[in-house]
Amino acid sequence: MQIDSSKTAIVLIEPQNDFLTPGGTMYQYIADQLAQRDVINNLVKLLDGARGKVKIIYIPFQAFKPGFPELKPGGPGTEGLRGIEMDMKADWGTGAWLEGTPGPEIITPLTPKEGDIIVHGKLTLDAFHSTAINYLLRANEIETVAFVGFHTNWCVESSARSAYDNGFRVIVISDCTATDTEREQKYAEEVIFPRIGKVMKADQFLAALT
Repeated sequence: MQIDSSKTAIVLIEPQNDFLTPGGTMYQYIADQLAQRDVINNLVKLLDGARGKVKIIYIPFQAFKPGFPELKPGGPGTEGLRGIEMDMKADWGTGAWLEGTPGPEIITPLTPKEGDIIVHGKLTLDAFHSTAINYLLRANEIETVAFVGFHTNWCVESSARSAYDNGFRVIVISDCTATDTEREQKYAEEVIFPRIGKVMKADQFLAALT
């Protein structure tokens, strides 16, 4: 398999402290999988190997102000996963993605470099729903989108499904994604992703770039 690097982008979903740093609201749930799969080191190698060849696009989750005044109390935005996150505890306070705390900051090993694109405004599981990612991909004449990041079966999967529905070729780089359990990871890799695109390892992806 060959991948035309001039028409390819890597989309990195939510490489932030709340997920990936001890003391973050959700780190305790994903920590074992991060370590077992060596995901952060895999991501660093992938980005270093691909930078300058393909577009690299970061999509962090948008920060909320303390107390979540952007969301109506008791409204639909405070239910489901977002409602759970609002009550989670971090070393720096209560609630995920709090503005003014380390939670929404991108972790140091994955700091964006010159030429990388950062897409702001992600407030939903699906990055295509609440950001300009679709426009930016098309404006850069991208045809193949390789997804990496967190969590595999939530935001990565939701965004990959939308990319497929929007007519892009989809790749999920499996060893550069992680979620809370091996069971969830395997289901996404073995059942969902093969139906919307290709599943590859980082080394395979880099070797296929032309």
